[in-house]
Amino acid sequence: GSTFTYGPYENIPAGAEQEASVRYEFTKPIIHATRLERDIEVSHWGGNIAFEDRYWITNKAASLANHFSRVTWSTTQYYNPPTSAIKGLIVPLKVGSINPYFTDEIGNISTSRFRSNSREATLELKPRYPVFGGWGFPFRIGWDANLKKFLRKEKGGDGYVLKVPFLEGPKMAEGVSYEKIELRVILPEGATNVEYSTHIRLVSTSLSTHKTFMDTLGRTTLTLSAMNVIDEARDAELIVTYTYPFLAGFRKPLTIICSVMAVFATAWGIGKLDVSIGKKGVMV
Repeated sequence: GSTFTYGPYENIPAGAEQEASVRYEFTKPIIHATRLERDIEVSHWGGNIAFEDRYWITNKAASLANHFSRVTWSTTQYYNPPTSAIKGLIVPLKVGSINPYFTDEIGNISTSRFRSNSREATLELKPRYPVFGGWGFPFRIGWDANLKKFLRKEKGGDGYVLKVPFLEGPKMAEGVSYEKIELRVILPEGATNVEYSTHIRLVSTSLSTHKTFMDTLGRTTLTLSAMNVIDEARDAELIVTYTYPFLAGFRKPLTIICSVMAVFATAWGIGKLDVSIGKKGVMV
């Protein structure tokens, strides 16, 4: 970038201090995520891995001097002037990603485009409104992928190795900073001996259970938290190893079968009840 040099100065006493201020023009957004919640859900039965990222984005660029006018903004877009507002975000995904979605607190946002081929998979996002300096925009994105590209089975046992990106999300020329990241890896129900490895500096880790549809005891969940992460962490990977016994895979099908049988048994029992009012007539 451009440089400005002061001095040289001579005959300065030791320990002398003097404040200096610099004013410059920067017509690009300064994207900062105050919070990112990232869920990675592994399904052995479906052979699917589901990703969901929930962002709370703010723009730390200079604030508007006057009130925002939608008419003025729409008019100026014809000649595309420099602006510090966030007009769109580009999210590169792994090749083979499918079923992407883009929502916020209101619902689905249709102003998005997904380009996928044998060489790339890119999700282009456009917020409902231009995010100027001091403004915020919470949203969530999600997609699915083939589990075989991220998971492998260890030889001679029931161990598995999961290798996923620690951080995905917007990749912009000006960069993105993250104040707090909370990542959850939701493993299949019955997974044990969970261990992990990553180069990202973590502030806390925990193991818990997460209950979803037709679960009995809940899925084993690894939660990792990190603070003050920069965009370079996109290249970091998270490796999770765990044990998943063969019989544990039949827990959910058995739960479904037992639930269906219980429903039919209850319906049959209710059908046998006599709910008529009064005594039955006696035939002579």
